[in-house]
Amino acid sequence: MTLFLNGTPLVVDSETGQRALTAAHNAGTRVKCVCRTPSPEMYIAATTGKFIVKRMPGTGPDHAIDCPSFLAPEELSGLAQIQASAITEDPDDGTTTLKLGFPLRKNSKSRTAPEQTGAKPTEAKVAPRKLTITSVLHFLWHEADLGNWYPRMEGKRFWGVIHYALRRAAAAKIVNGQDLSRILYVPEYFKLDDKSQIAARRNRVFANLRPAGRGATPFGLVISEYKGKEITPHGARFIFKHAPDCAFFADKDLSKKFDKVFGEQLLLLEAMGSGHAILIASFSIAKAGYPVLHEIGVMLVTDNWIPFEGLRDLDVLTALTEQSRAFQKQMRFNLPADAPIASAVLLDTTDPVALFVADNPDDAGALALLTKASEEGRYASWCWFDEEPMRPFPDRGASPSSHHSRPPEGRAGETWDNPIPSGAIERFPDED
Repeated sequence: MTLFLNGTPLVVDSETGQRALTAAHNAGTRVKCVCRTPSPEMYIAATTGKFIVKRMPGTGPDHAIDCPSFLAPEELSGLAQIQASAITEDPDDGTTTLKLGFPLRKNSKSRTAPEQTGAKPTEAKVAPRKLTITSVLHFLWHEADLGNWYPRMEGKRFWGVIHYALRRAAAAKIVNGQDLSRILYVPEYFKLDDKSQIAARRNRVFANLRPAGRGATPFGLVISEYKGKEITPHGARFIFKHAPDCAFFADKDLSKKFDKVFGEQLLLLEAMGSGHAILIASFSIAKAGYPVLHEIGVMLVTDNWIPFEGLRDLDVLTALTEQSRAFQKQMRFNLPADAPIASAVLLDTTDPVALFVADNPDDAGALALLTKASEEGRYASWCWFDEEPMRPFPDRGASPSSHHSRPPEGRAGETWDNPIPSGAIERFPDED
């Protein structure tokens, strides 16, 4: 991908490029991506102490299929339902505001019930959509481009990559009037030798969650790989894989609800013998200093950290990775489990191809909705709706560009290989 600013090629991570972006950001000038004609405009945002370039809202399909800023149409996933309602991007200041459907604080006093006037409604309107806690996880995974897969990533995605990408994706995201990155805890890749430094960085996040005086108790968010839980006399201690020195407490009711809601998913992962369970939860800091969980969501991902919903969805993703295909996973966000979405979109074909999978081929109602979605989309579709073995995927066409960017080496010494989140363009040295 080549970017132009005021008719001049732009190298974002160079000193000259950063100076040009600073001036352009102050002037409100747009960057152009010349991946295709007409050239899609992009906007400038400040994150992690520097300027980056992001695609304009709703322009993902306008980019070439091999451009890092390409995004499949929002209607193929659950993104269309929440974009511009629960998620609002502001290209002028580079921020994205998320409307949450769950609390991020606990008041010291119970809320007073709203007054019942008995008056008839005077307006007919749709209730504003808000993100569930699982939808926030889907959105950050999406923003971090962790649903994208290219063959060269094989063997190069580790928790260090996930941590870096999620932290970067959270930058410039506003929730309840505050910076999400200030209250988001994503455990680092754990190294025993760095235990004290890691704990100090974690405690800086926890310090932001201590209540001021007798006011409301603020909540934070944690995203981590779930390892297990230990039953205690008053509830359970939740253990996260990369935070072995920091257990999160849940009371008995929440622990039981967790088993009831997510038990089948965790059993599926156990039966597979592979993959990861990614947990997102709101939490507060008790007076004694330990974290307490309040609301929990879970998402299953493959060994390559690609989200999946069921065995047939997993079969398709496994076949794609084994055949060294490039694709973009579609996620559900707020949509119910029976709403039709594409499983993935192929990125190594001449034109994008949407893949649709029936989780239960015997469900006639769900099958009808999937069939309609596959026939009415703007892209050609590949469908697996019966009990027969899946048919071959469409042939490769234009190969993805070889110049997708990747972040630097992680703190844990792991190698990185992941497209930069949200269309940000950077260059880093190759791994050895």
